[in-house]
Amino acid sequence: MDTESIGLWKVRRVRYTGSAEVDRMFCLKDEDERAWEELPPLPKIGFGLAGSDPGMVYVYTGMYMGPLDLEVEVLGDRPVTVDDGWEDIEEVSFETFSDTVTVLTDSETPIASFPPTVLSAGVGTYRVRVHSFGRDLMWDLVAEVPVEQYKIQIWPARLTGPVVVQHRSVHAVMGR
Repeated sequence: MDTESIGLWKVRRVRYTGSAEVDRMFCLKDEDERAWEELPPLPKIGFGLAGSDPGMVYVYTGMYMGPLDLEVEVLGDRPVTVDDGWEDIEEVSFETFSDTVTVLTDSETPIASFPPTVLSAGVGTYRVRVHSFGRDLMWDLVAEVPVEQYKIQIWPARLTGPVVVQHRSVHAVMGR
């Protein structure tokens, strides 16, 4: 985990690379027990990458199962620029009950050696920008090596509706 100071905020960059058995998704889950633990919602119409409930953010993969590359950035404020080198980028709002989230391979299993992540503004509401690359390469198949890459940026923000920043992959929208 790398940490650098920017103004009053700390930016935490955590990079996980390795085998995380996913079943069409992975999650960011608030460590508070009130975080939603039922079946995940499907993304809203016109979306296919991310969905959220109080205490949970769901990221839908292209592959059925296999390893993926993931980077999480906790920021003090909205990123100034959008890294458009990714195929698909969506944003959702996220309400937390604690100041810590964990990355899970499904809705229950933490990714080994990926530490709990402390949020920059503690308990509250956040915006989550999810970037993806490679979701079309092994669509609905089992991957043996990482073919999909994800970057998640989290910063404090009011609750607002989901936003498509860009869709470039064939399977960007659920049901295509």
